[in-house]
Amino acid sequence: MAFHGEPRYAVLHLCGDFAKQQIYTLLVKNLAQQSVAQVVYAPVRTAAEAAWSAPELVGTPCHLRHILSGRDRLFFRAKVRRVVRDIPGQVDLATVRLVHAHFLYSDGAIALALKKQFGLPFIVAVRNTDINAFMRYRPDLASTRDRVLAEAEKVVFLSHAYQSLLSRRLDRVLRQRVEAKSLVVPNGIQEDWLAEAPPVTERDPQSLRLLYVGDFSLNKNIPALLDAVGLLAKSRDARLTLVGGGGDGSKQVDRLLRSGRFPFAKNAGRVSDPRELRGIYREHDVFVMVSHFETFGVVYIEALSQGLPIVHSRGQGVDGYFEPATVAEAAHPQEVADIAACIDAVAARLPGIRGRCIEEARRFDWRHIATTYSVIYNDAAPVVEISN
Repeated sequence: MAFHGEPRYAVLHLCGDFAKQQIYTLLVKNLAQQSVAQVVYAPVRTAAEAAWSAPELVGTPCHLRHILSGRDRLFFRAKVRRVVRDIPGQVDLATVRLVHAHFLYSDGAIALALKKQFGLPFIVAVRNTDINAFMRYRPDLASTRDRVLAEAEKVVFLSHAYQSLLSRRLDRVLRQRVEAKSLVVPNGIQEDWLAEAPPVTERDPQSLRLLYVGDFSLNKNIPALLDAVGLLAKSRDARLTLVGGGGDGSKQVDRLLRSGRFPFAKNAGRVSDPRELRGIYREHDVFVMVSHFETFGVVYIEALSQGLPIVHSRGQGVDGYFEPATVAEAAHPQEVADIAACIDAVAARLPGIRGRCIEEARRFDWRHIATTYSVIYNDAAPVVEISN
């Protein structure tokens, strides 16, 4: 059913990962600063997630509902029905003009049900788990995915790479429909990273200081990175700093570093203070992260903001955002020699490329991205005041 006689102005964010990733908080915060009325609903699996709060979102209603369990990973359709039953008791849907589903499968299926039951239009985003988990391991949900894509007002991709990956898996008719309403909108970085340009310092041209920042999960492909830097270290002074830790590959990384095979590499541990982290970036020359899968990768943009060119994975994350042979090189994550060659290529453009890196990073200011989403929202569902 549709609602009548009430103003419909709010954007309803559906995001099961809202408490886990700061990017959602930053988006909602910056949208609120542009006077976009919003409400957040997130079905979660733990009491800790349900208790989450963010002081910067004090003016935005956030409903984190502990109504899920681990079993819901298997019983997808039952989970969707439970969430759809719960939402009307938490959110005044009479004020909602548009739903923003932040994941294609889990949130998109809920948005699709809300559209069918309450007439609410929605936009949907496509992320890593959609492409590399649901599409791979839940072929039974392909028809649901296709209905979500067909019914969405807009389909938002965080990267050109994932837009291409999804497009290749759709039939011709649906592919054309989706392409006509698709947009690529990146994540952003916080203002502090862009507020102060890093100082220009003299570097030793004979020494190449490489940096990785992130977790040590198997997906991050750190063993291949170590092998690639090992190739470079045979002919030049190349050093690698790993900042981070944790994840299902951390024990393997620790063993490799203790083996003595990679004397050029050191583990600096976790660094949580942004100011300290910016200082570490500025002490290095090139940022390298060649994950197997990457939805976007905010660390790439953080590195650029501090004047570091980047080496990223081909067909993943930020691939497609930058002109070839400028601030970035795309390496095949399974090919150690290619990773080494890409590092060499960006290093050859130092130091002249540092200013271009900083300028490129400014494209990813959250304020600009929030403006883009505001336009998308208004295009998909203009604010409507309905009189009695």
